[in-house]
Amino acid sequence: MQLNDTIVAIATAPGPAALAVVRLSGPRAFAVADKMFDGNAKPSAMAGHTLQHGRIASQRGQAVDEVVLATYKAPHSFTGEDSVEITCHGGNAAAPAVVEIAILAGARQARPGEFTLRAYLNGKLDLAQAEAVADVIGAGTQAAARAALERLAGGLSQKIKAVRSGLLDVLAQLEAAVDFPEDDLPQPVVAEMKRTVDAARRHVGKLLEGSRTASILRDGARVVIAGRPNTGKSSLFNLLLREERAIVTELPGTTRDVLEGWIDVRGIPVRLFDTAGLRETTDRIESEGVGRARGKLDQADLVLLVIDGSKPPRDEDKTLLDQTRELPRIVVVNKSDLKPAFAPQKGWVKASALTGAGLHKLEEAAVAALTGGKGVDAGSAAAANSRQLEALQAALRGLEAAAAGIQRKLSHELVAEDVRAAVDALGAITGESIGDEVLERIFSRFCIGK
Repeated sequence: MQLNDTIVAIATAPGPAALAVVRLSGPRAFAVADKMFDGNAKPSAMAGHTLQHGRIASQRGQAVDEVVLATYKAPHSFTGEDSVEITCHGGNAAAPAVVEIAILAGARQARPGEFTLRAYLNGKLDLAQAEAVADVIGAGTQAAARAALERLAGGLSQKIKAVRSGLLDVLAQLEAAVDFPEDDLPQPVVAEMKRTVDAARRHVGKLLEGSRTASILRDGARVVIAGRPNTGKSSLFNLLLREERAIVTELPGTTRDVLEGWIDVRGIPVRLFDTAGLRETTDRIESEGVGRARGKLDQADLVLLVIDGSKPPRDEDKTLLDQTRELPRIVVVNKSDLKPAFAPQKGWVKASALTGAGLHKLEEAAVAALTGGKGVDAGSAAAANSRQLEALQAALRGLEAAAAGIQRKLSHELVAEDVRAAVDALGAITGESIGDEVLERIFSRFCIGK
């Protein structure tokens, strides 16, 4: 990792826009800006956190764009280094031209996530906060953005560091006992160690409980609408999507492929799938659609199994109820605007895709099912990605083994190994114990300019 040079990148999205921002960061950020900026004062002479109007000019003095330049002096910047932000006109011409001139003046094109990587390495953010930067950018709903902002503010990190601090004290006591075996640990000290380890297990367990909600807010949930033909699946799909995406007719088998769209369900980003009616068929094209529908069921975070409430359940309905019994599902009794033909079972949701009746209850039930009844805010400061989740699971395994070792009065050395494993796993979340290879993999997924 080359981190002692000066980098440049466009920090805003490409395409037509009123404004774009180009960022410079590194030891020669001001020197590079001096070469390319034409204003009343050189950037190197400006005070930190100040703005100046001027223009960017090529090495031959030709004006490229009219800009506003901001200076941030180390360590009071996002990266902790001397930094410059140049606000120019948007579009496909101005910002790339500014970057090209900056490179000719001595900067290097930044790699994906390199600005945030430098902020992490310079102690401006820990690793969990750095990952939250990408989560804020990629948030699909306001609730997802709020959860990411809470992690960016250190909500997850503070919880992890508090648990890890207590375990480090335990580890120090155990290692001292290993180094000086003649001074065995008094029983009150052992009892306090057990209380600390048990408390850590509870805290890590709570973080794991909230991680499902946190990951769903971050990545979205896959919700599949399924059922036999003509139960109103496509009408429900259109209702949830708030647009006429799927073709709706009275003919069975109209939907022959999987349709999809993104919706916001009470703050949860949901990838919604409308599938072909599940039934036995000799039609080759419809059969392919049915096969794809069954494949989507296995990948779903939640299945909305739609039944026609205006007619008695058919054998096909009963078969599907049995086949999806072990899947996370909500049974939706559709066509509640018509005379009911049977009484729904407890927990089933009555709705009308025609009038919208029952939509509120259906969304409420979906949120409860997707979050385990926790609600969308429960996992805001919990692990939000697979790397963090795996680390929490590893920490919990180490803590459970340590608690069992203390209970069984195993040697201090063996217990210390389990506690150390938990400490290292927790440290991997915030970055206290992590290698360069993992860091590069994490930040390579960021966009350039962040």
